Amino acid sequence: MSLTVIGTAGRVQAHNFVLPQLDDRVTITTPQAVRTEDLGTRPTYDYQLDVFASAIANGTNPPLHLDDAISTMKLIDAKYLAAGFPVRPSNTDPSRNDTNLR
Repeated sequence: MSLTVIGTAGRVQAHNFVLPQLDDRVTITTPQAVRTEDLGTRPTYDYQLDVFASAIANGTNPPLHLDDAISTMKLIDAKYLAAGFPVRPSNTDPSRNDTNLR
């Protein structure tokens, strides 16, 4: 799945922004030139795992917290609704208290 961003000075295309490990090319097009950069085929989840492992190993907090995750999920729910899809069900198990994660 590609993504193209068009601006006043040109455009940028990520050839596979969903799975960059399968196609890591980004093409920048301006009136002066077209260039393609290869950003590396390491899966994005590897970077997330590195941050998590570092936080565990160093006893530090990761840069994103529960509030960030909740905001992201609200954004995803809004996108589902805007596309005409129902939001995914939330956890309805009353024995689970996610507020303890803060």
